[in-house]
Amino acid sequence: MMVHTMVYKPTQIKRFLNGIAIQWSDGHRSEHSHKLLRQKCPCARCKAVREDENPLRVLPSEDFVENLKVVNIQPVGRYAIRLTWNDGHKTGIYPFELLRSLNTTPANPPS
Repeated sequence: MMVHTMVYKPTQIKRFLNGIAIQWSDGHRSEHSHKLLRQKCPCARCKAVREDENPLRVLPSEDFVENLKVVNIQPVGRYAIRLTWNDGHKTGIYPFELLRSLNTTPANPPS
């Protein structure tokens, strides 16, 4: 039995003051804060930091996190985007599936 998963694709991605807004192919619109996007960065380095259970590791200050901004968005094939941050970080490739799963915006009401 073949199971089909719905593949949502962005039709538009825009930066705004505190995050990015994505218009999806099914008409849904979602917004993701810079803070959430950086917390969920899928790059190997960020994953390793998140999984580090060392109680003595140094965490970034809240000011650092609050001042993070996306300065560039680049498409990666037909499946993801790469975000470049104002601190120079740019190794995170965010698959559309991940971005859709991070959705915290309520579903658009039916027309």
